[in-house]
Amino acid sequence: MHRYLRPEGVVVEAVGHLWAAFMPVSGETSLLNDESAAILDVLLEGPADTDEVCRRLAADSDLLPAEMAAAVAACWQQLVDVGAVRPVSDSPASRP
Repeated sequence: MHRYLRPEGVVVEAVGHLWAAFMPVSGETSLLNDESAAILDVLLEGPADTDEVCRRLAADSDLLPAEMAAAVAACWQQLVDVGAVRPVSDSPASRP
């Protein structure tokens, strides 16, 4: 399973009912939904995969991790495409 890292300097701010994420490497800002913003918040703690993100999010909600899995999994590609996250190696040496 892929693990993802939030690159240093990515800034996320609420903008009405959406979220704006600024990526300093590209100098671009992208609008995100609540799920994507929540994932980026979790990744402040370090790299994580879908299961880890779901467990951390479930701890702050009334949902079970399995109930969040599809929504979280659906966010990864957009987050990678805009530069808000990047995949990291699955090797144990790369884990915090």
